[in-house]
Amino acid sequence: MSTSTHDFDYGIDVTLHELTRRRRRVVLSGFRLDIQAKSTVGAQIDAESIKYDLNVKNYDDLRDPHVPVPRILVLLVLPKSEPDWLIQDEEVLILRRCAYWTSLKGDEPTRNNDSIRITLNRGNAFSAGALSEIMERVRQGKDL
Repeated sequence: MSTSTHDFDYGIDVTLHELTRRRRRVVLSGFRLDIQAKSTVGAQIDAESIKYDLNVKNYDDLRDPHVPVPRILVLLVLPKSEPDWLIQDEEVLILRRCAYWTSLKGDEPTRNNDSIRITLNRGNAFSAGALSEIMERVRQGKDL
């Protein structure tokens, strides 16, 4: 993977570009994924889902059904206490809790002005394996 970012707020925080080998070179495959990244200590978590209040501006950017590049929200859920977020020393770097992803493509418009409560599936942990599966779906042209 390769990444690119934007100097201005266009609603996407990072774009992941898939790399592939052609003969002796590594080149862009042409497949990519746009990510809006958020973090929170205030999500409501139950056994199966995470409820998060997303700004309507971001919701509208992510639900747009007409964009050619797939877009997902990645939400990092952190412990409530900031000192518990990260453990770091010479042997280990640990970021506490978990990040989850969802696609809002095609979701209904909202009449809300500020935020909308969305639900993320706890089964959608954002990991290296999950990213590989997401990119496979992107390559196949499947919805996320």
